[in-house]
Amino acid sequence: MSSNVLVIDDESAILKMMELVLSSSGYNVTTATNGSDGLAAYGNGAQYDVVVSDYRMPDMTGIEVEQEIIRRDPSAKIIIVSGFGGCDTALEAMNRGATDFLRKPFAPEALRDAVRAAIERDDKHTPITTVSREFSRRNVGGYNFELNEEAVDDFYGDLTCTFEVMKENDSPRYVKVVLPAVVQELIKAYIDADEVPCGKRFFQAMCEYELEHHLQTERSIPTSAILMIDPLLKRHTEWIDRMMTVCLAD
Repeated sequence: MSSNVLVIDDESAILKMMELVLSSSGYNVTTATNGSDGLAAYGNGAQYDVVVSDYRMPDMTGIEVEQEIIRRDPSAKIIIVSGFGGCDTALEAMNRGATDFLRKPFAPEALRDAVRAAIERDDKHTPITTVSREFSRRNVGGYNFELNEEAVDDFYGDLTCTFEVMKENDSPRYVKVVLPAVVQELIKAYIDADEVPCGKRFFQAMCEYELEHHLQTERSIPTSAILMIDPLLKRHTEWIDRMMTVCLAD
C-alpha cells in the first residue's frame, strides 16, 4: 500500500515540484498552500505517514504547524524544509519534534530520501547532539558524506569544499570538490544575475551535487580525492535549472 504524504508550502511552484517528485515515487500526496489549510487537511493525522512543511509561511511558521501536529499526534513524522536559517533552525525544528530538516536548495532525490527514511524510521526522534551532523549528511551509493570544510582562495576566488566520505565499516576519507571562480561567473551569466540565489549555499550545494553524481555513477571515491567542476556541462545546467526553482522559494 502506498504511503500518504501531506505537503505544505505557500510557494505554488515549490509545492508543485514536491508533489510531482513524491507522486512519481509512488506516494499519495495531498497539498496545502498555508499552515491553516494544512492543519485542516491533517485532521487527527490517522491517514498520513509523513508531513512535509515549509518553515516560513505567511499565516504561521512551520514550527507552529509542527507543534500543533505533534499535539494531535505525538508519533507524527514531520520534515521541515527551508532556505531560511542554518543549523540553529534545524536544531529548533528537531528539538520540537521534527523527524528531519532539509535546507533549500535541495535536489529531488534528497526529498525522496528524507521521506523514505522518515517512513522507515521506527523512532522519529533524533538525539539533539547529533543534529548538527545529520543536518548535512547524505547517503549515496553506499557512501555517507558531509561537508567538513569550505574555503575560498584569496587570490583567484576558487571555492573548495572538503567532504568527509565514509563507507560502512571503513575509515573516513576526504574528498575536495573545486568550483573555479571562472565557472562561478559562467553560472551567474547562465542565470542572468549578478549573484546566485541563496548566497554561498547555492555553490556549496553544487559541490555536494558533483560529489553525489560521482558516487552514484562510479560507486567509488575519486582516485585523486579531488573533483573539479570545469567545464560547465549540460547536467550542471539542468541541475541549476532545478535548483533555481527550489532556491527562490523563500
